[in-house]
This record gives sequence, C-alpha cells and structure tokens, in this order.
Amino acid sequence: MALARSDEAPNARAPRTGGPRRPSLTTKVLFGIGSMEDGAQLVIVGGVLLLYYSQILHVPVQLVSLAMGVSLFVDALFDLLIAQFSDNLRARLGRRHSLMYLSILPVGLSFMALWMPPPGLTARQLFLWLCVTVTLFRFSHSLYMVPSGALLPELAPGYHDRTRMYGFRYMLGSLGGGIAAVLAYGVFLRKTPDYPLGQLNPAGYPPMAIAVGLLMMAANLVSDLGTHAHIPDLYRPAPRDVQWRVWLKEIASIFGNRNFVIAVIGGMLAAAPAALTTGLSIYFNTFIFDLPARNVMLLVAIQALSGPLAFAVAAAVSARLQKRQAYLWLYAASLIFVHGPLALRLFGLLPPNGAPLLLPVLMGAQLLHGVVGIAASIVSTSMISDVVEENQARTGRRSEGLVLFSDRLMLKLANALATILPGILLAIVKFPIGARPSTLDPAVMRHLAMIYIGLSLLLSAGAILVWLAFRIDQAAHQRNLEAIAALKERSTDAETIQAAEQLSAQPRLG
Repeated sequence: MALARSDEAPNARAPRTGGPRRPSLTTKVLFGIGSMEDGAQLVIVGGVLLLYYSQILHVPVQLVSLAMGVSLFVDALFDLLIAQFSDNLRARLGRRHSLMYLSILPVGLSFMALWMPPPGLTARQLFLWLCVTVTLFRFSHSLYMVPSGALLPELAPGYHDRTRMYGFRYMLGSLGGGIAAVLAYGVFLRKTPDYPLGQLNPAGYPPMAIAVGLLMMAANLVSDLGTHAHIPDLYRPAPRDVQWRVWLKEIASIFGNRNFVIAVIGGMLAAAPAALTTGLSIYFNTFIFDLPARNVMLLVAIQALSGPLAFAVAAAVSARLQKRQAYLWLYAASLIFVHGPLALRLFGLLPPNGAPLLLPVLMGAQLLHGVVGIAASIVSTSMISDVVEENQARTGRRSEGLVLFSDRLMLKLANALATILPGILLAIVKFPIGARPSTLDPAVMRHLAMIYIGLSLLLSAGAILVWLAFRIDQAAHQRNLEAIAALKERSTDAETIQAAEQLSAQPRLG
C-alpha cells in the first residue's frame, strides 16, 4: 500500500534557487510567536490540570495522572507520524504550513473543552472526559508544533544562527507562559471568602480556558502568516510513492545515528525531572509555601523575564564553550535553583510562610532557574537540530521533522512517565482529596518533597553523564555542510550528463 501524497498544483511557485533566505529579525520574532502556544499550554495544562481534576472535580489523583500520562504516550506516536508525513508532503502551502494552518481551530476548541466538562458527571465519567479531551488537545497541538519546529533548521542553517533562532522561540514561549499565568492566576482564579487561595476556586477555570484558548489560536495564526512568505524558499521533496515498509524503515534508520541516540537518551533523562517539577510545583506552592494565586502568578510570570536573559546567555555561553559544554554547565546550574528553595525549607533555613522576604527569595530562585534552565534547553535543542545535517550527509535525505520529532517522541514518553509519577507520589504520601493548607499535616508535604528531590537529582545526574558522549561540535557541523554541498554537486553533474546523453541519442534532422 502506497503512502498517499498531494502533488503541488501546476501553478504553484517553484522554490527559488540558492536555498532559503536568511530570516530577518521580523521573521525571527514572528516565527517565535508560535511558541507562545506551547508556553501557554505548559503553564496551564502542565501546571494546573492535575490540581483541577483531582482537588476540584474530585477525580482520584492516580486516575488523573494516568489519563495525562497515557495521552502523552499516544501523542508521542502522533508526533512521529505527523513528522514523517510532513517531511514527505507536497502541497500548495508546502510541507509545514499546510498542517500548521489546519491545527488552529482544533487547538482552541479542544483546550476549552478540557476545562469545561458537562455538569453532573460522575468521577468515572470525568476520567473518560479527561482522557478524550486531553488526547484531542495534544494531537491538535502536535499538528502545529511538529511542522513548525521542523521549519527552523531550514530558516537558520548556520551552527550559531540556529542557537539564536531557538533563543527567540524559547524567549517568546516564556512570554506566552507568562501571559497565560497572568490570565489564570491574576484575572480568573481570584480568591473569594470561600476560597482564599484562588487556584482552588472552581468558578474561574471555564473563563480562563476560553481566554487562554483564544491566546493559543492567535499565536498560531500570527506565526503562520508571519512565515508564510518563506514557503517558496523551503525544500520540497521529490514526488514519490512510499511503501509503508519503506516509510517505517526510514523512521527506524535515524536510530542508527549515534549522536541522535545520545541526544534522545539524555533528553529523556532530563525531561523526566522537568515534567515532575511542573506537575508538583502547584502543590508545593499551595501546600508548603501557602501562596495565594496572585503570588503563584508572579512566580510563573517571571519566566517571561527569564526568556530574554536566557536568549542572551545561551548565545554567549555556547559561542564561548561549544554547545555540549555550554549545555552541561547551564543544566547543572539550573538544578541548584530549582531544588534550592525546597531544600532550604526542609532544613528550616527559608523565611516562614507569610514573611515579607519569602516571596522575593522564591521569585529570585525562579528567575535564575528560568534563565539557566531555558538557556540549557535552547542549546540542547540546537545540538539536536545539528543531527539533521549529519543524517543528511549520511543518507542523502533531509528529514528535519523526523530527526527533531523522533527526539520529541522519546521526550514525550519520558514526560508521560513523569506525568504519571506525581499521582503515584501523591498516593504514596496519602495526599487527601479536597485538602486545605490550614488542615493538611505538614509531614505529608515534607515526605513528598524529600522523595521528589532525591528522584529528580538521580535522573538529572544520568542526563549529564549521557550528554558527555555527544560529539557534534562546530567543526563537525561544518564538515557535514560541506559533505551535503558535495552530494548536491554530484547530483547536479549526474543530471547534466544524463540530459546530454539523452540529447545526443536523439535522431538529427538534415
């Protein structure tokens, strides 16, 4: 059975010669705006969904974590299929934009439905509603993020250029997360006499879902339109009917690349504690530090300030130290700031709850963690994108989607496990449904914090050890670019010779 394809229309414009234009500052910003969708969903879905369904809708926390984790497993497979389909798609709007435009409406509607289940559902029915809506949302989100992310290696082919380009993407993604945090914690999840902590107020979630859903749709549309003019410059695959066995073989072939496998394993080990932190941070902020929604908003929104600083740090450090060393130093530094406040509280060294100094300390740690953590992510993603040229030099195929999102597959599998883990840890410490900070036994949260810190540090140490084996530096990347240029030259020469032979074989008149 052949893979269906859509050949471009006869009047479609051919790609311009000379490769894609180097993107202007405007293009970089408009491209990066699309990541605001991802930043918003990370803050809201990753940060609040577990609390909303378990503590407000009273679905058992293990079932909520299970639904979120399974949806990530399924979405990881979606990513891989979308990536391979996008890499081989021939359509009027190109390989990437066709899917990006298609995702806009489903992203917003599925996100809103996730937070607005029909009234009167039982816990089991709410669990099923969560399973369906979160899976639909993740699929719609991937329909944008996979082709959008695959644009970047073409828009920024240079070794350091793509690090700067990823910097814009992460910086604006942080801004999207900050805006979503302000909308959630500062506008809709307000405290009332019955709910002094606004994040426990059920009335705020439906209007929050509508506002954030519209934000995500708008970011998607602006980025699509902003990069639309580059469609004629982008690579178009040759027409071919690919058998499913060949299709799967191409997917499997990328795992024969040593540096790719290292990046995947290292990324998985780093992603798991990050997902664990995202899932449990709302519990720590609510039940350990007793923070109202407005203060939680400040902690999350300060990431918007982290983004520009991280952009500058990533570019400067990677240029000075090469990407691998830069990533390892930045990632190790981020561990100090993400775990420092909890560790200080466990040892009784942090200001008590309600003290004027507590919030500034937490915000300072969050800012520094955001700067070095986002900078580390920028550099690691840039390293993974360098595998695109190494794989093309080895196989002759340019498969940005496959390279970047085979990696994304592994990260989502790790995130799926880490999303299930918070529910398991909360069950281990016997965290009660409908808990309130004033009545919760402090020993429960101390026990949770100790398990969390130990497990996170163990996984992070494994990530550092694995990344030490990554071997693509600037010199290796330049060799890959030269090898690709030589392949193209040989291909052009072969086509010229073939055309000349065909011409000489034609019968001559007269």
